[in-house]
Amino acid sequence: MAKRAEIARQGLIILDATGVADRYGTNERLSDAGGRVLHRFGSRVLIGDVPPRVARKPATTPGLRSAHVGAVAKPPGRLTEIEALGVEAWNLRMSAAYAKAKDDRPHDGVRWDAATTDGRIPPDGPGMTHVGETVPPGAMALGVPEDMSPYLIGSVAVGIVIVEGPTPDLQFSPDERTKVVAEVQEGLTWMAHVDARAGVSYSYDIRTVRIDRAPDPTKTGYEPLESHWRDPAMTKLGFAGNMAGVAEYVKTIRRNLGTRWGYVGLFTKYPVAHFAYALKPRLVMQYSNDGWGPDNIDRVFTHESGHIFGCPDEYASSGCDCTTKFGYLREPNRNCQNCAAPFVDCLMAANTFAMCASTPIHLGWRDTDGDGALDPVDPVGNPNPVIDLGKICSLVPFLCRLVGLGATAPGSAGVAGPAGPAGVGDVLPPDSVPVELLRQVLTDDEMARVERAIRSEELRYLEALEAKLRAAVRDIARERKRG
Repeated sequence: MAKRAEIARQGLIILDATGVADRYGTNERLSDAGGRVLHRFGSRVLIGDVPPRVARKPATTPGLRSAHVGAVAKPPGRLTEIEALGVEAWNLRMSAAYAKAKDDRPHDGVRWDAATTDGRIPPDGPGMTHVGETVPPGAMALGVPEDMSPYLIGSVAVGIVIVEGPTPDLQFSPDERTKVVAEVQEGLTWMAHVDARAGVSYSYDIRTVRIDRAPDPTKTGYEPLESHWRDPAMTKLGFAGNMAGVAEYVKTIRRNLGTRWGYVGLFTKYPVAHFAYALKPRLVMQYSNDGWGPDNIDRVFTHESGHIFGCPDEYASSGCDCTTKFGYLREPNRNCQNCAAPFVDCLMAANTFAMCASTPIHLGWRDTDGDGALDPVDPVGNPNPVIDLGKICSLVPFLCRLVGLGATAPGSAGVAGPAGPAGVGDVLPPDSVPVELLRQVLTDDEMARVERAIRSEELRYLEALEAKLRAAVRDIARERKRG
């Protein structure tokens, strides 16, 4: 039987447990073979576009234990809970029952606010402001919280926190937990495939938290109802029991997973003011998904993820207009049903996996300088910059030492670093270094991202790269010790 179109190019890869330190190299080799990693569950489970020759002969790709284009009949032992959930969700998406559920999904293609006789309501909810101004550069120094999802380009940490209560009606069965992860996989796979130039990939942190708190029938409104179960859940995870704790959780998984951006989806069966809504850095989903049902979680979750990255609603009852500007690029909502001519049904307007021309711009998908890579902060003209070694090495010294750039002499404008391998501790001039030096030690993709980060003075990618390199070095050291 032919695969569903949504999974036709997909495969699951399990990495060799003894070669975890090589996982980033495995990603690069998969890319070199024409594939692409879209989802990362733990250290060993990857899902993405797997080239046929890799799927047929996984042993020829160093670091791979197995590759699967269908269900994984016998997963290896000792997978972590997150890795096992990634595999279980994949297997569900490969099943005939899941395919039939998607073929028969309720209200397929229906506008979110279409007239209904079954009590169905649109996601988002009245009175909820989903998308606001992007946090301006330097705002953190003024006490404004960091925007951890200004535009959808590059790697994203996705938290899935399932909050249960003390009674069976507030708890999730194992199958329901797998269903949640499978629906998120399904929806975000589509989002990552819309434009491959954005290089979108997702790394997951998945938690199930059970709290001992009954629903409170006297509470109403978004925050009172949400905080009733959210705050004790965050406390149980070790964070502050408030929205600041949610933000700190997202910052933590973003740092731990080494990604550029991050957000969290809070799933529950507790009463909520509305079945689905979003406000950075979190979105909330009630498992029943109102009249849309659990089989539409994939599209509702992806719609809400659009809000996380700056996209406004486009259906009429949202009150949208064609002049208000949204997203990192501050572009008008030109597909608002109230004023667009012509108006196009797409994910921000209807229950469909389609994207209108406005949504990519709101996501920040613009090739500013025409170099074939999407980057909303790309300068025009592709200048050949130099890197201020003192500035960069003071912020990411380990990266500089590891690639052999060394550190400046003590007492100079730069920062001295400890000696390392031959040549690493050598003193270099404290001024600028041509980009060509880094080209010798980084891949083309890494080099392009470093250049963009330097030019825009955004160092998040460099910091994430340093974190990955540190983790790789630690893994290599442990393997050598065991050997």
